[in-house]
Amino acid sequence: MKRINPFVFNKRVKAVIVSYKISEDFERLLSDLKIDIIKTLPIEEIDEPVKDHPDMAVHPIDYNKFVVYNKHRNYYGRKLKEYGVTIIPSSNELNKFYPNDIALNVSRTNDYYFYKENSIDLSIENYLKKISKSVLVKQGYSKCSSLIIDKDTVITSDKGLYKAYLNNGIKCYLIPFGDILLPGYDTGFIGGCGGMISDDEILFYGNLERYKYSKQLVEILKSENIKYYYPRDCEFVDLGSIIGIRGGIDD
Repeated sequence: MKRINPFVFNKRVKAVIVSYKISEDFERLLSDLKIDIIKTLPIEEIDEPVKDHPDMAVHPIDYNKFVVYNKHRNYYGRKLKEYGVTIIPSSNELNKFYPNDIALNVSRTNDYYFYKENSIDLSIENYLKKISKSVLVKQGYSKCSSLIIDKDTVITSDKGLYKAYLNNGIKCYLIPFGDILLPGYDTGFIGGCGGMISDDEILFYGNLERYKYSKQLVEILKSENIKYYYPRDCEFVDLGSIIGIRGGIDD
């Protein structure tokens, strides 16, 4: 099995898995981009503010194998089949008591995966330990906290993750924490605000212009030659990482 970072792509994705709470303006944006939408199902066992988040329910092993929350296996099996993606049911049961909700929330680079000790789903670990090196971090929501913009380039507001990335040779940008809408919590995480949809395009759920640290974020994206898209009708919001679907392509 080849090492890849399944959160980045060398061409425009065919579809994305996104929160079922997305705005109408965001749906129109995806239509304009000619990207299909797969909405999450609510994970009834976890906390209300994050039960819609894709990165709590789905983890791509590579472009054609996704681990999905076991109680949603039939739904994602049907939705992903047309894109040539095989689903693998998760092993761990989820509940609202941290860290029992974060089993699928694992950050990735080309050669490493980052997770909180004893909290990774066994189905994910069984695959990743064969192709990547594990890095233990204190931040349980490692994917929520990481906006992955290239196979070995990440943006985060978490200082512990920032150090872990740098210590493993990963290019990482640190931006200020906070000012991200996540109803029910004080703030959301930068990784849950969007996701890459091609090698040089990123998509956000909310209006980047309403983010306090938009200038810093835009400067990073421009320095990496990444174009950015966002709807204008809502706040800059964390609805869980946008997960792109290439369509069963394994390169």
